[in-house]
Amino acid sequence: MPRTKKPAGAAVDRRNGRKAELVAVAGGRLALPDPPPGVEWCADAVTAWSRYWDDPVASALTPADEHLVTRWLEALNRYLLMSRTADQSPLVTGSQGQDVLNPLYRAAELAFKTVEACEKQIGIGPANRASLGIALLTEKRTLASMNAAYVVKEVASAQEEDPRITRIDR
Repeated sequence: MPRTKKPAGAAVDRRNGRKAELVAVAGGRLALPDPPPGVEWCADAVTAWSRYWDDPVASALTPADEHLVTRWLEALNRYLLMSRTADQSPLVTGSQGQDVLNPLYRAAELAFKTVEACEKQIGIGPANRASLGIALLTEKRTLASMNAAYVVKEVASAQEEDPRITRIDR
């Protein structure tokens, strides 16, 4: 027998399944910081860093989340650098003289797992945003704009003759 649903207002999630709207909190949003110093940053990691801060999802971050975003960038950079280095020599000589897969691929894989874990936390990617309950609002339509769209369609359809109506003359 299925369990009963909780009455309205008694659910643990107060949003009751509604998506969270991203509203930038004045003074609470992180500004675009420079990538942390002291590391050799590859161009793709720096591009990902700036693109993330251009994304509306970044407006949900607070200063307490800065370490998480920094960890994501460092892991992404590590993954990119190690995988590119390993791609230059995919097979290396093992301890018994046999060809083995470059161990940098394993280190890159571990870095990528960190990247994925951080992306889940900070909402990078459509599935991760959806699992966090974040809906990106591209535009808010006003009632007047919606009515205007329907009025234009009604006028256009009134001018066209309905193909279902046929006139029978005897």
